[in-house]
Amino acid sequence: MIRILLVNTGSNVLVMLVKLIITFIMTPVFVHNLGKYDYGLWEMIGAVIGYMGILDLGLRPAISRYAAKHHAEQDSQALESVYMSAFAFMMMVGLLLFAFFLCWGVWFSGAIAPEGEPYQKYTLFLIIIGAHLLISFPGYVAESYLEGFQKYYLKNNITIINSIVGSTLLYLFITPENGLVLLAGINAVGISIKYILFIWLLSRPAFGAIRARWRSYSWGRLKELIVFGFKSFVQGISTRIENATDVLVIGSIMGPAMVPFYSIPANLTQHIRGLGWTLTHAFMPLFSGLSVKAEDEMIRRVFLVSSRYVVSIVFAMGTGALLLGVPFINIWLGPEFGEKAKYLIIFLVFFTILPFINPFASRYLTAINKHGIFARLTPIAAIINIGLSLILVHPFGLEGVAFASVVPGLIFVPLYLRYTCRHLELPVWDYLRWSVLPAFLPAGIMALILLAMGDYLIYDSYADILTGALLSSSAWLVAFWLFVLNREERTYLGGRIVRMAGRK
Repeated sequence: MIRILLVNTGSNVLVMLVKLIITFIMTPVFVHNLGKYDYGLWEMIGAVIGYMGILDLGLRPAISRYAAKHHAEQDSQALESVYMSAFAFMMMVGLLLFAFFLCWGVWFSGAIAPEGEPYQKYTLFLIIIGAHLLISFPGYVAESYLEGFQKYYLKNNITIINSIVGSTLLYLFITPENGLVLLAGINAVGISIKYILFIWLLSRPAFGAIRARWRSYSWGRLKELIVFGFKSFVQGISTRIENATDVLVIGSIMGPAMVPFYSIPANLTQHIRGLGWTLTHAFMPLFSGLSVKAEDEMIRRVFLVSSRYVVSIVFAMGTGALLLGVPFINIWLGPEFGEKAKYLIIFLVFFTILPFINPFASRYLTAINKHGIFARLTPIAAIINIGLSLILVHPFGLEGVAFASVVPGLIFVPLYLRYTCRHLELPVWDYLRWSVLPAFLPAGIMALILLAMGDYLIYDSYADILTGALLSSSAWLVAFWLFVLNREERTYLGGRIVRMAGRK
């Protein structure tokens, strides 16, 4: 079990690191070639696509959960039935979205074009987005099955190659004239190839020979998936609103050209969130399998230990972003972007970190079919977020929108923690004592070193930032080893490191 978790989680982390490097290299290229308007429009359309993603009605986590469940039960007939039922539904959604973007592009693309400029490229851009969604939705079913079978390493290897090839093509051929259309086109082709490969892999005997056969379709099975996924659907709507509304509010009220000043630091902090969710991703099918076997004590142990590691890592990344984020943006994209991010980064980091006080809540509660609390409370959080954003954007601008995102987390994260601990039959204080409090000391040591080094380094070059990051991270790693890991964990990891070194 530990080996599978390490392989899958390590693979997920590798994908995040590759995407982080690609973001570092490509963002200045995109800003330069697209310009602030088209780059802001790309971010806004990305937010709209995020909203479109909820049209799966929460089926993606449901598919992954039932794939893991039936795989553990070795029920091949149920696996085929879930696959075909979900595939048929997702194909229908993809067709509807393609029709929507086709109509938007053909008849209404002028609405997103800058005043006085030709709109033909925006027509093509929207049609490409529609084609992208047509392939993506049925592809989500195959991807969810690979996750349910805990084959993360396989899908991640394909994703890495896909991302590198696509980014290389963009770097070589993007120009201010073709920027927006080329970006959308290469993304669409790359994602289509990826999902077609996922579907093909599942059809191979080594992965169960699972194919979309019409005879396996079952309305009852689809209804079961939708009923289970409805809680995730409501949660998904609210989460999308919470995460994507900021860009739309800024774009619609302050104009698309202001979006990059918010979206670029937001995307950087989102990498912290992305890594956090990546570290937890492989655990949902694991919890589901353990729950089927009624191994409650093992679930509690895995939950506590894994939470301690993830909280510590996310706190360290948040500390680095708080103290090095603005200098990095200043060098990366220029003083104009750095100045805008000066106070913005504080709110964005806290917004990103708050949910990771309890990082496995959604994974665990979904696995045991107790995730209804998210369906009940996340809509309220989303309403608070969007309401405050609309109120605060006029007097406080970008900072007001960012602050509005923090408030719901302060209210609802403690409620989710209490609910999760109740199902784990674990006192909240015990969870905080074992999984959260140990993370503060290493992060504090890291912050002190970065601040102390600030007296000697101005952090006005990549070399200075890299030096500060490496030294403070090294100190964090030592503190993590001494104060976060217990004796048994140090002995186990030390033994693994020695064995790995011996093999070399």
